[in-house]
Amino acid sequence: MDNIIINELSKYFKSMIQEIMLSEREKYLKEHSETRGNGYYIRTPKTILGDMELEIPRTRDGNFKPSIIPERKRVTFMLDDVIRALFTAGLSSRKTGEVIRNLMGTSVSASFVSSNLEISEEVISKFMNRELTENYPVIYIDATYISLKRDTVSKESVYVVLGLSTDGRREILTYCLPGGDEKSSVWRDIFINLTNRGLRGVKMVISDDLPGIGEVIKEVFPNADHQLCWFHLKKNIKNKVRKSDFDEILKELEYVFESNNEDEAKSRLHAFINKWSKLYRYFNNLRDKINSYCYFFKFHPKLRSYFSTTNWLERCFKELKDNIRIRGYFHSEESANKFLYLFFSDKSLKYHERKLRYSNIIEETLNG
Repeated sequence: MDNIIINELSKYFKSMIQEIMLSEREKYLKEHSETRGNGYYIRTPKTILGDMELEIPRTRDGNFKPSIIPERKRVTFMLDDVIRALFTAGLSSRKTGEVIRNLMGTSVSASFVSSNLEISEEVISKFMNRELTENYPVIYIDATYISLKRDTVSKESVYVVLGLSTDGRREILTYCLPGGDEKSSVWRDIFINLTNRGLRGVKMVISDDLPGIGEVIKEVFPNADHQLCWFHLKKNIKNKVRKSDFDEILKELEYVFESNNEDEAKSRLHAFINKWSKLYRYFNNLRDKINSYCYFFKFHPKLRSYFSTTNWLERCFKELKDNIRIRGYFHSEESANKFLYLFFSDKSLKYHERKLRYSNIIEETLNG
C-alpha cells in the first residue's frame, strides 16, 4: 500500500511542477515578445520521492530558467509540502507519519503532522467568504457525498458551485457541508450567500434535475436560463429502462445532441419522448423540461459541450473520492472541512490559472 501511495504522490508532485514551469514560461514569453517557446528537454533529478523525469520547457533565446528547478541536480521538497500532499491524498495523520518515516527514515508523530496541517477557521472562512469581483455568467452546481462520523458514520452531501468567467476561466466559488442529503432549500441559501458576496449577471445555471431546484434558480436568478445536465439525463434513463433498449436510446439522444439549432433540437427531443413514453412512463416527465435540456444549443457548436453538462464537477468529484478512498471516512466535521478546503482551494487555483480552449469565442459569447 505504501508503494502505491508514494507512486501516486510522485505523480501529484510531477504534475504540479510541470504546471508551474509551463505557467512561468508563459509569463516569460509575455514579457519577452521577441522570443518563442522551443519545446522541452528532459532532466531526471533525484528527490525524496525517487527519480523524477521532468520535461523542462525552454525558449528559443535560451534564457528561460524555471525557478522551481534549481541548477543543481538534486531537488527536494519541504516536509510540510509533502505532509499536505499526503493528507490531501486521503491519508490520516497517523498513516502520513508512517509514510514519511518510510520515505525519510525518520520518525514523524501524528501530532507533528496535525500541527503542520493546522488550518485555522479564519483561513477557511476567508476563502469561503471572499468577494467575487469578476463576472460569472455561467455557474455549474452539483453535490456529492462523503462519509462522516458524528455519533455514527453516515454519508453527507457536499455542495459545490463552479463559476465560468467571461474570459474563459473556471473557479470554485463555494462549497459547503451542511449535513444531511442534498436539498433545493440549501441551494437557495448558497445562492443568496453568493449574491451577497458579489455574484452578478448570471445568465445560465447548469444542474441536475433535483426536485425544486428550478424554482429556486428562478427565484434567485430570475433572468438566468436553467440548463439541465445531459450526463445526468443519460444516467437517469439508464436506471429506468431495460438494458436491451438503452443502446438504441443512447444513439437517439446523440442524434438530438447533434442538432443544428435550438428549434431542431426541441423537435427531435419531442419526437424522442413520444416514441419512448409508449414503453416507459418515465419519459412523460421530460415533456415539460424540453426547453431546459436545449438552452445550450444557442451557443456556438464548439462551446456546446461546455454548457450541456456538469461534467467538470463530476470529474472533480471523482478525484475527490479517489483521494478520500484511502481514508475511508472522516472522524469529525473539522477534519472533513480541513480536507475539503485543501482540495477545493487547490482545485480552484489550478482551474483559474488556465483559460479554456476557445476562450476567445467564450468571451465574445458571454459578453454579448
